[in-house]
Amino acid sequence: MNLQILDCTLRDGGYYNDWDFSESIVKKYLSSMSSAKVDIVEIGFRFLPQKKLLGKFAYSEDDFLNTLSLPSKISYAVMINASDLINYEDGLQNAINNLFSIKKDSPVDIIRIATHSSDIKECRTIAIALKNLGYRVFLNLMQISTLDTKSITNIAKDIESWDCIDAFYFADSFGNMNPDLVSSIISIISSQWSGELGIHTHDNKNQALGNSLKAIEQGITYVDATLLGMGRGAGNAKTEALLVEIVQRDLGKYFPDALFSLVLKEFSLLQKQYKWGPNIYYFLSAVHSIHPTYIQEMLGDGRYDIDQMLSAINFLKTAESSFYSFESMIRAIPRSSRDQSGDWSAQNWARSKDVLIIGAGPSIKLYIDEIIAYIERKNPIVLCLNINEYIPAKLVTAYVACSEWKILAECSRYLDLQKPIILPLKNLPKELKKLLTDVYILDYGLLAKEGEFDISDNGCIINFRRELTIAYALSIAIASGAKRILLSGVDGYKKNNTRQQEMITALNQFKENTNVEICAITPTNYPIEQLKINNTILEK
Repeated sequence: MNLQILDCTLRDGGYYNDWDFSESIVKKYLSSMSSAKVDIVEIGFRFLPQKKLLGKFAYSEDDFLNTLSLPSKISYAVMINASDLINYEDGLQNAINNLFSIKKDSPVDIIRIATHSSDIKECRTIAIALKNLGYRVFLNLMQISTLDTKSITNIAKDIESWDCIDAFYFADSFGNMNPDLVSSIISIISSQWSGELGIHTHDNKNQALGNSLKAIEQGITYVDATLLGMGRGAGNAKTEALLVEIVQRDLGKYFPDALFSLVLKEFSLLQKQYKWGPNIYYFLSAVHSIHPTYIQEMLGDGRYDIDQMLSAINFLKTAESSFYSFESMIRAIPRSSRDQSGDWSAQNWARSKDVLIIGAGPSIKLYIDEIIAYIERKNPIVLCLNINEYIPAKLVTAYVACSEWKILAECSRYLDLQKPIILPLKNLPKELKKLLTDVYILDYGLLAKEGEFDISDNGCIINFRRELTIAYALSIAIASGAKRILLSGVDGYKKNNTRQQEMITALNQFKENTNVEICAITPTNYPIEQLKINNTILEK
């Protein structure tokens, strides 16, 4: 039996620390891997240039690797994402040329191509190019548990025909496989693929070690693991535990004791810091085939409570969530119930002036000339709900946004507006805050909480969810000392629409709790007074 253990801590573990491992840990890690007789170390990813700042093991460039004390009896691998190369703007071949030199000039022995089934055909071109450079090439098929027997069979048959892949890996990306399924997949692949097989397991359901051992029992050659299981989401099979089991079964001559000190000291501290490992959230993500990054990002953010996490999972299990999307994540999470106070006070901001709130209803386009003339003539404070293509930015006092997915969609345009954006900055996810670093923001707090209503100088509590942005803007106008609030483009919905009823309830609540008059200057279905613009009566 030619069993080979591949430790990919510096690659898979990098999802938690942006591939920024300290020199001291790397030195001890490499020495420990050598002493433990681990066969292959995947030293990191080899990404194309990224916009965000990442550590050196995200790129694992040859020049950097040559500065490390790489033990000679270990083979070294890097991983590439097939989709990154396929979608490279200058073409796939240029991507390969930018990333790799010929093998004899590199300390890397093995290139692992991570791919989804949809990109398999393009992987042939990548694999041939890398083989021609002299590397051993492994193909890692992700999310195999989502594929049926026919699909796996056809993929294995295609890869066999390429005659350029040294090992065919399959990954339990969602951590939802069990030993029986592992055995079945190995059998299906082996019916068409005659080469060596590898497995990469995840520990969402505490089955990573068991699945790895089952694969070994079935004759698989390559098995992935990481120190203390450090890896994306719930993590992987633990290298130290896997080696102990292999030695006890007399399946290989490894020395797991060489890893224990590093695991119990340095990596235990890293685990306390980054908190990877199995839990009920990862278990549920495995059950529902939710990409583990959703759980990792929510846990790492630190703003979400148990109810929000469970609610997000319930949303994601009914949506397409096998691929991670930040927009999908913020759609899934109910708004935080922590803090209503922002860092900006709206007190006296409107200075007893009229405040015109501009929505996105069809009436804006219909009456755009009248609205613009009114703004130029009366000079009200103008609050635009999100970005409106019909209203020139020069006429807008400030833009108002509180829907996280809408902020994400429009944030790249905020700088060009050269106007303040009023939004609840404190309650936004940290990744979304990073996108707003250079934007002029007025941080007015917001808390959506059922059964409560309050407007203060620094924030508001609103018990409405569907019409949150308009309610948020009304609160800002009231807190800022508006003499009167005028609505345009707030057209309403059909009578039996639940959003119509919620907005009517909201308007009534604002009327009952404040002394500020609320009117409309464009047609609306809501029961509020409608005014004239330029002597034109705007009514249905």
